[in-house]
Amino acid sequence: MTIMKTKLFIAFIAGAFFMLSTVSCDKVENPFPPTFNSELDTTYYSGNWSDYLANEWPDFTTLPNDDPNRNALIEDFTGHNCSNCPAAATVAHNLHEGNPSRVYVASMHSSPAGMSGFQQVNESQGYTVDFTNPNGLELGTFFGDLSGSGFFGNPAGTVNRALEGTEYFYASGFWSTKVNQILSSALKVNIKAKVNFYDANKGGYLHTEVEVIDPALTNELGQVVYLIEDSLVGPQNVSSTYTPDYVHRDIFRKTLSGQSFGRTLSATYLTNGKYYLDYSFSIPNQLAPINQTGTYNAENMHLLIYVYDKVTLEIYQVIKKKLI
Repeated sequence: MTIMKTKLFIAFIAGAFFMLSTVSCDKVENPFPPTFNSELDTTYYSGNWSDYLANEWPDFTTLPNDDPNRNALIEDFTGHNCSNCPAAATVAHNLHEGNPSRVYVASMHSSPAGMSGFQQVNESQGYTVDFTNPNGLELGTFFGDLSGSGFFGNPAGTVNRALEGTEYFYASGFWSTKVNQILSSALKVNIKAKVNFYDANKGGYLHTEVEVIDPALTNELGQVVYLIEDSLVGPQNVSSTYTPDYVHRDIFRKTLSGQSFGRTLSATYLTNGKYYLDYSFSIPNQLAPINQTGTYNAENMHLLIYVYDKVTLEIYQVIKKKLI
């Protein structure tokens, strides 16, 4: 009996040790990702990708909300050869400066036709920086072709793409009123986000969690991520005067997914009632005159992440994430 009890005791201790070892391993491993997006470019991470999954991938249960309030996004459609555009840009920048943690700006160099004389490079006139990109031109063309959008020319802008009467676009004199309306309205969608950026590799990863907190939102939703270059000194037509040292702010460079209207929040991304979308991305050099190479400066860029209604086009929430 003594030998039997000894064997049982040893077996019990061994089993307990195994269970403790298993629990310890479970604690070390990150409970996220719920699923792994195999489309991510793993080369931006210098170590073993298994280490990234275990130690770098965020656990959203431990992250606070990025913003419990509803924020505003001004999409300012502009052009470097548009003489009235700088005044509108000043309105947008002042609204951001008045509430820098809740009002954000994306300067979209695009017209209702996509490209126009306001956006084109014109070396003979000194407008040598190409501020356009395919996503911005596509957005301009979309709204230009959209009947009743109110986008007739530059400058014009949207605020969360919320309607003013029957139009999405309105002059800068209306932006302040619309911003205040957005900031005082209830939050309908919550976004959490974590950026892991590796400056030496000029790229990294964005992980997002989206929670729909307003049950009245029944339309399909989408998520878009803008890469914004904060400022750049370059030529601009200011009140019909060529100005070579104008400061261009909040320049829209591209979307992370490459899709102008982003990704649909589908069941593919749904886990336990929340949506999880992940992105790998690289950072381009800053804009420069044609035939020149811009400098690399990730500190001068940031991400704007927003969720919008794919039927009404209204943006329900937007947050900002710095890279460094």
